[in-house]
Amino acid sequence: MCLITIRKRFAMVSLLLLCVTGPTYAANISTAAEVVNAAVEQRTLIQVMLKNYVLSGLGVRSRKANQALAEAITRFDLQQQQLNAAVTDIQVLHQLKQMEQSWVLLQRQYKQKPDRARLVELYTMNENTLKQGTLLLEGMVVGNLSKGAQMLELMGQHELLCQRLSALYGMMAWGMRAEVEPAYRETYQALGDNLIKLEAIPYTTPSINQGLKKIGQQLERIRKTADASKDAFVPGLVDRSVVRMVEQANQLQAEYLQLAGSLDSTN
Repeated sequence: MCLITIRKRFAMVSLLLLCVTGPTYAANISTAAEVVNAAVEQRTLIQVMLKNYVLSGLGVRSRKANQALAEAITRFDLQQQQLNAAVTDIQVLHQLKQMEQSWVLLQRQYKQKPDRARLVELYTMNENTLKQGTLLLEGMVVGNLSKGAQMLELMGQHELLCQRLSALYGMMAWGMRAEVEPAYRETYQALGDNLIKLEAIPYTTPSINQGLKKIGQQLERIRKTADASKDAFVPGLVDRSVVRMVEQANQLQAEYLQLAGSLDSTN
């Protein structure tokens, strides 16, 4: 029996949400792979919010950062509703509830004007919510909801780590170097390790392999850019490089989702 089943009424819920939120935030979740993919995006949004909060606080493209932060908050709320509507497994619903409780507290912080004095507290709360999202995905992978659950989770993890890299670099520029530099350095290692895992996935395509190669090259360029600046932090420049890598990751995520759907449709 699958870990999660999709309720027939979920199509109606999605339609109602579309009417309320508009096409920008609509998500077409109708398969097991798409449920996993939605949970993957949900987790990544937690890092997207932190990054844009930090960039706004630093005054780096503040208007754009504030808009991206507001959009991520709205998107997170929508994804939470959609996942609650799509999931019936009791344990996974419990994990969703745990994440929602963490999110209620975190959201209050993100709706306030960025403040360096609150950054340590926000970062701790962000990490806690992130852990809840990871536990949710681990349950989906272990339960074999979709044959492509692992590849979707790993590619989503890569995008999350990209956003984390930019967020932590920005936090160092905002005066928290001692507190977060170890985590920043560890993120580079985690990105490299994650790429190795992605390359080892048996289900792949030439296009995906080429995309993974490009991401590896982009990661090395980001490292060189950050290291070249030494103590003169350039968060805007680093984030622009990260955004390019995220765009490539998004393309690959879409390919993995299509591949996962194809695998699920076979016996």
